[in-house]
Amino acid sequence: MATLSELEAVSSQDVILGYSKSGKKFGFVPVSFVTNDGYACRRWDMTKSSPVGEAVGNIDYLRELPSLLGLGCYLVDKNHGRRKLDPTNHYKFATGEAAALDGSMGDYMWGWATKWYYAWWTEGNYYYEAASLKPIPGRMNYCIPVASTSALGVSVVDRENLELVSVVSNAAKYRGGNNDATKDGAYNTLLARAATSLDAATFGSYARKKGDGWEAYWYAHSAVIGILFRLIFGTRNVQAAYNANKDSNGLYQGGFGSGVTNINDTAWNEQFGHYPFLPTTVGIELADRCGLSVWPVEAGDGSTFATVNVPVFFGLKNFYGYLGRLGRGELINKTEGGGGDIYVVPRLHTSYSMNSLTGLQKVASIPAAAEAKVWESIQQISMQNLCHAPTVSGTPATTSTYYCDSFYNDNAVSGLRVPYRGGYGSFGAYAGLEYFFAHYGVSYAYALYGSPLCEAEEDWDTTPFLVAD
Repeated sequence: MATLSELEAVSSQDVILGYSKSGKKFGFVPVSFVTNDGYACRRWDMTKSSPVGEAVGNIDYLRELPSLLGLGCYLVDKNHGRRKLDPTNHYKFATGEAAALDGSMGDYMWGWATKWYYAWWTEGNYYYEAASLKPIPGRMNYCIPVASTSALGVSVVDRENLELVSVVSNAAKYRGGNNDATKDGAYNTLLARAATSLDAATFGSYARKKGDGWEAYWYAHSAVIGILFRLIFGTRNVQAAYNANKDSNGLYQGGFGSGVTNINDTAWNEQFGHYPFLPTTVGIELADRCGLSVWPVEAGDGSTFATVNVPVFFGLKNFYGYLGRLGRGELINKTEGGGGDIYVVPRLHTSYSMNSLTGLQKVASIPAAAEAKVWESIQQISMQNLCHAPTVSGTPATTSTYYCDSFYNDNAVSGLRVPYRGGYGSFGAYAGLEYFFAHYGVSYAYALYGSPLCEAEEDWDTTPFLVAD
């Protein structure tokens, strides 16, 4: 055995013996993972409209990024203690013991088990995004603490304690939608369904009852989902066709298809009143894998209302489409001309109001739509403070070019708005990881909107910092 300094020569292709505390086993790790020799990186040619990025730099790092970060599902207690679930069976812990997803052992969460760093920059005609376990030299870095969001991709409310949770249970206290008990036992039951019909502030207050570091759909969590998808799958188009095969470098490719975005809106309303129609058990069978979970949805007459393909990203279910997501920690302040300024709360533990800009920081601006209340596709976004808000939209962008997602603006010239993200079940190609809806006020609540539980182990600061070469 020797230290790195004692070895005569070490290259980025060499490996060293390491120990995984979470997996409780030894293994060999490329030297470049524990030095500053490279990072996981993709780049996009800004002179072209293709959503597909090019893998550059350390391909080993990019290939191993999911395992380096510990991407997958955990049971997390209120003090942010987390236990890894078995990557092939979420009803067991990684240690082999039985695991319960009903809340008795913690919240069922998806996330990463180590602190890491993200950077973006432009160089020549290229836009780069990168991730590393160490700060990236010469770049503005964002520190991403150990954190997680609901593995279900949707909201669940404990109706007895008025607390936002992430559990899989048929118990009446976890009834979803608007908590309508008259539907129990019917085809359109709300038992074991997502909670909706609450405004963003209420979702946030229910989450924060758990303690410091808990929130509803915190903007930085949703930003990181997009970052990790783009880096690992190499495209901005999450609705690209699903491809189970990896490329010649052993990297993931393609997307997850349309997900739950092609529901007939009129039929959804007639059958379910726009309330959630999927049980929270969907997709658990894939555990920490990537893929599609096929689910037939029953209609009132016993026929199949729709057969949907629920996307699963290393265990994270329904991470776009299906139900809309009310953003937390962010507000849109509409401005003269119809655009808007994006304000965020830079630190997770900060107290703030959805009715005021006090304590919030302006980080970006969204454009006015060329025509009010007409969908436009997104060409560019801002990642300042991880706000991931559209800054350029409309022609020549389409739902198959650039970011492939859509932006909606009513062009109102005043008032505060809550960003609605991810799209929902009837929005088709418009819906994706950077979908952005800038129309509804802060008090809006509806049957198909929720706000998933989020948490972080420390007070997440989204302010970037420069790391010298």
